[in-house]
Amino acid sequence: MATAGLAAKDVAYRLNGIEIDAGLATLSRRLIADRLGAALPRDIIVVDDALKAKIPAAYGLVIANPPYGRMSIEEVRGRAWRRVAHSGHINKYALFAELCFRHAKPGGVVALVIPSSFRAGPLYDRMRSFIRSRGEVLTIGSIAGRDGVFLDVAQDISVLIVRKGKAHRADAKVRFPIVGVTCSATPIVEQALPPKSGDVWPLPAIDPQTVGGATLADYGVGAKAGYFVWNREQTRLVSKLGGRRGFPLIWAKNVRSGALCRPSGKKGIQTDFVTFAEDSAAVIRSAAAVMQRTTNDKQPRRLIAAMVDPAVVARWGGFVTENHTIVLTSENPEQLALAVALLNTSAVDQRYRRVSGTAAVSVTLLRKLDLPLPAVFREALRDADGDAEAAALAAYRVHAKMVEA
Repeated sequence: MATAGLAAKDVAYRLNGIEIDAGLATLSRRLIADRLGAALPRDIIVVDDALKAKIPAAYGLVIANPPYGRMSIEEVRGRAWRRVAHSGHINKYALFAELCFRHAKPGGVVALVIPSSFRAGPLYDRMRSFIRSRGEVLTIGSIAGRDGVFLDVAQDISVLIVRKGKAHRADAKVRFPIVGVTCSATPIVEQALPPKSGDVWPLPAIDPQTVGGATLADYGVGAKAGYFVWNREQTRLVSKLGGRRGFPLIWAKNVRSGALCRPSGKKGIQTDFVTFAEDSAAVIRSAAAVMQRTTNDKQPRRLIAAMVDPAVVARWGGFVTENHTIVLTSENPEQLALAVALLNTSAVDQRYRRVSGTAAVSVTLLRKLDLPLPAVFREALRDADGDAEAAALAAYRVHAKMVEA
């Protein structure tokens, strides 16, 4: 507004902000005054909880970098949360998104700095549908690294810009820029969102010409979440079976890329076992691999998988895994090993990151992930003398050429 020529006093009367932390409110006021080059004639930033404060006006631009985190249904006011969340999974930033749209004028712009989990999380389908029903999605920007941008954020962040008004058209193109401390030289890609409003909003492919054309199902591999939630059923977790029926437990930390997976205790001393009163489908008795289902920002890979040592099933008759894992199974051990080698490559990891905005690996997204055709990847492995990284890149390119032909 100052750049457009408005006097500092006029700008000050057009701006209003809410900040729950008094220190940050003071900092915000001083930053605005510094930007305008003049003392503020009024308190632009009030100290309050935006979800509880009365906001009587509507605005041409509503910007928020809201807090993240779950809320219980007892903490939530009114019924507006139903538009953007499911009971049992009410996130603060989803409520702030609804609040921002509520107080934007028709034709106004809503700009949100929020976790990228909204793009792909299965429990954010209502939020995605709500946003598309309230306006035209203009931009979904990705933050290129968190250093120099955020102080203490441990998850991927997106910048969402929407113009409030008519519902988002199915054929409307959305800009997907890379934003951050330094400007990106990469051309901004534009593509349409998926046809169904609640579907996942994937980022554009790194190279639209490299498409694999297969999924895990083409490798004959099934995927399901780990079974055992140890802190809910601690009485079933034992270090010695004695005469009880039970099976060894594989923890997420037992999974290391490039090594066979074997059960090792939570404290790394002895094997942990889960007891069972009767037969259970949760027990894996066939060839299998295990993936970590949650990763952290210190890990270079989001997809980390390892084949389970066949000796585990031979010795104990089966095994179970904790809920922070994903189990991959197949009737064909060779095909399973081929899929695991592929999943542990950077090429596949990068593609998964394009469709997922969260550190948790989704079984649904994993099943749908674009992979090279099994025969193509196998041949590429032979040509690359077993180098899976080089083979994965080559296999994606081979299928693209086949499609062109």
